[in-house]
Amino acid sequence: MELDLQAILKAVNGECLNPVRLQNGIVRSITIDSRQIDKQSLFIPLKGEKFDGHQFINKVFDQGAIAVLTEEPSIKDDRVCTIYVKDTKKALLDLAQYYRSLFQIPVIGITGSVGKTSTKEIIAAVLSAKFKVHKTEGNYNNEIGLPLTLFKLEKYHEVAVVELGMNHFGEIHNLSLVANPQIAVITNIGTSHIEHLGSREGILKAKLEILDGLHTEGLLIINGDNDLLSQMDEVPFKTLRYGLLSQCPYYAKNIVGGTQTTTADVVTPQHHYSLSVAGLGEHMVYNTLAAIAIAEHLGLTKSEILSGIETYTPTKMRMNIQTYNNGITVMDDTYNASTDSMYAALKVLQSYPDANRKVAILGDMLEMGEHAKHLHEEVGQFASLAQLDLLCAVGDLAKHIYEGACQNISGTKALYYATKESFLQDMKNILHSGDTVLFKASRGMHFEQMVEEVGKVNGDEQ
Repeated sequence: MELDLQAILKAVNGECLNPVRLQNGIVRSITIDSRQIDKQSLFIPLKGEKFDGHQFINKVFDQGAIAVLTEEPSIKDDRVCTIYVKDTKKALLDLAQYYRSLFQIPVIGITGSVGKTSTKEIIAAVLSAKFKVHKTEGNYNNEIGLPLTLFKLEKYHEVAVVELGMNHFGEIHNLSLVANPQIAVITNIGTSHIEHLGSREGILKAKLEILDGLHTEGLLIINGDNDLLSQMDEVPFKTLRYGLLSQCPYYAKNIVGGTQTTTADVVTPQHHYSLSVAGLGEHMVYNTLAAIAIAEHLGLTKSEILSGIETYTPTKMRMNIQTYNNGITVMDDTYNASTDSMYAALKVLQSYPDANRKVAILGDMLEMGEHAKHLHEEVGQFASLAQLDLLCAVGDLAKHIYEGACQNISGTKALYYATKESFLQDMKNILHSGDTVLFKASRGMHFEQMVEEVGKVNGDEQ
């Protein structure tokens, strides 16, 4: 990165409080964390309910910063170029939008209720067979994370793949304007964040804000099997649909799950593919279809696409499968949860081969608001019909999963635990060697802590 301080001043519509420091200033990195300042950094202090980065302004010069933004003009350090702005968070977005405009490369923006990260990862893997790809790291997909992602773009990058996340109206609008994608992907419309958006129709409206910043000649790629996406009104962009139905120009058939991979035959307007992708479940096939559609649009050959698919590896806590020395196989899908991802995970467990017993440990799905009770009950009802050997519901809201499962008296055996601690006390009596066990809940439940304890279970104890 090389950004002139004069250009930064203009991009954020700021006022320099010590103009002498503007001369010949070049910023080589941008950070919101004073602990991550490098030589010639710009520090952008943000304010939150429990923190205020402005308290670190007087320390950043000693760490190498040459400039800071501030919305508190009385807090400054005359050793660094100090630029006053009304709102440092808005300035962060404005500066990222400017920096993005310096790169004439395809940017792919991805949103959806579930599957954003996995889709982003496989798109990046496939495109890396031909291009130098920059992508969102971790969950840097909000109004702070996206700018930080874009600031890491370098001259050698040829494509960028970024996630656009949200939990309120207007957020994807802002992110799309910053990212200005040439290609937009909407993976699905489910129930994530329904507490704030009111309904699935509200969620659709929020996700469609990705079109607000889409390039005027951009491409929209959507899941053609999703009920709301397939019925939405016409949009002023070229649109491609993918799915498991042959009506979609990009579709898959003959899907078979193994112990670590999923195979499928994919048909596109250009090619037929027989492929194997790391990861289990139909949702992985959907993600791969989106990646293939983008890759063909950007001119990759069939061999390049297949080569890219082979390099994909699932991200941590997203259906990671491991067999412990005690003979217990764990499906770690603890990163997050919604009704749609719960159904997908339960389908994977149901069809998993060579399992002596199939056990689901399910926890609370958060941010459901007034919909929480019936959505958890629906997951329980689904689990009770999934031909499992045991369902354990853990957490306050998970009680409704248990109640939903119990509505089917001939279905899966179900147990309820109010807390993770109570479940862990009983886990050695529940899990046995040869079991295949799914752990899934919203991120705030920290189910990964329970996964870490599985290896301590005496799997031979009956």
